[in-house]
Amino acid sequence: MVKKTVSSDKRKDTRFSELEDRARSWQFFKVALHSKSFILGAALSFLIITLGVIAIFWLPHDISKLSVMNRFKAPSFVYLLGTDQYGRDIFSMLMSGARTSLIVSLFAVGIGMVIGVPLGLLAAGRRGIYDIIFMRFNDLIFAFPSVLIAILITSVYGQALINAVIAIGIFNIPVFVRVARGGALSLLGKEYLLAARLAGKGRLRITLEHVLPNIANLLIVQASIQLSMAILAEAGLSYLGLGAQPPLTSWGKMLNESQTMISFAPQLAILPGLAIVISVLGFNLMGDGLRDLLDPKLRRRVS
Repeated sequence: MVKKTVSSDKRKDTRFSELEDRARSWQFFKVALHSKSFILGAALSFLIITLGVIAIFWLPHDISKLSVMNRFKAPSFVYLLGTDQYGRDIFSMLMSGARTSLIVSLFAVGIGMVIGVPLGLLAAGRRGIYDIIFMRFNDLIFAFPSVLIAILITSVYGQALINAVIAIGIFNIPVFVRVARGGALSLLGKEYLLAARLAGKGRLRITLEHVLPNIANLLIVQASIQLSMAILAEAGLSYLGLGAQPPLTSWGKMLNESQTMISFAPQLAILPGLAIVISVLGFNLMGDGLRDLLDPKLRRRVS
C-alpha cells in the first residue's frame, strides 16, 4: 500500500508540474501578444530568416550566370525587383544575401557564446586573479573594433568569409563575458545557492544547475541583439571587400557594387540597404521585446 501511495504521489507531482509549465507558457504567449515591439521584431526577423532558409535550397534565378541582354530590367513577373548591371535578378541576390548574413551572424554569435559564457561564469565564480585577468582581456578586445580585427586577420590569412566570421565572433566574446559575469554576480548570496552549497554540491554543479538556468534569459536577449550587430558588421566588412567573396553574395557587397550607379539606378543601393535596415531593426526590436517579456518587473508593464 505504501508503494502505491508513493507512486501515485509522484504521478500527481509530475502532472502538476506539467500543468504549471503549460500555464507559464500560455501566460508568456498571452503577454507576448500585447508587446508591439516583440510582435513587430518577430515578424521582421521571421521574414529575413524565411528568405535566408529558402535561399539555401532554392533561388528564383541563378545569380552566378550573367546576362548582358537583361541589364537594368524593370520589375516584372519574371524579375520581381528587376535586374542589376550584370543582368542578375535582384530579388534572388537579396535572398542569397540574407542567407550569407544569417550564416555569418549565427556562427559569430555562437563563437561569442561558447567561449564568452564559460569565461564569464568562471570569472564570477573564482573572482580574484581570474576575474581581473578576464576583465582586462575584455577591455583589450573592446579597444579593437571588429573591422580592425578583420583587417588584421585578412592581412595574414587573406580575404574570406570565414575570416569575417572569426573577427565578428572574437568581438562578441567580451560581450557575453560581461553579461554572464554580471548575471552570475547578481545571484551570489541567494538562499538557494547557499542551500546548494550546504547540500555538498560543487561549484561546477551549482553553476550548471542553478546559475546558468537563471541567467539564460539574459543570454537569450543579448544573443538576439548581437545577431543584429553581427549582420551589420558583416555588411560593413563585405562593403570593404573583407567579407563574402565571389560567387557568394552579400548585402554589403551589393552596396559596394552599386555606389557608382546611384544616379541612374538607385534601386541597386536602396534595396540591399533596406534589407539591412529591416534585419537589424527586426532583431533589435525582438531583443527588446524578449527583455520586457522575460523580466518579471517589465512584464507587468507590458501586460
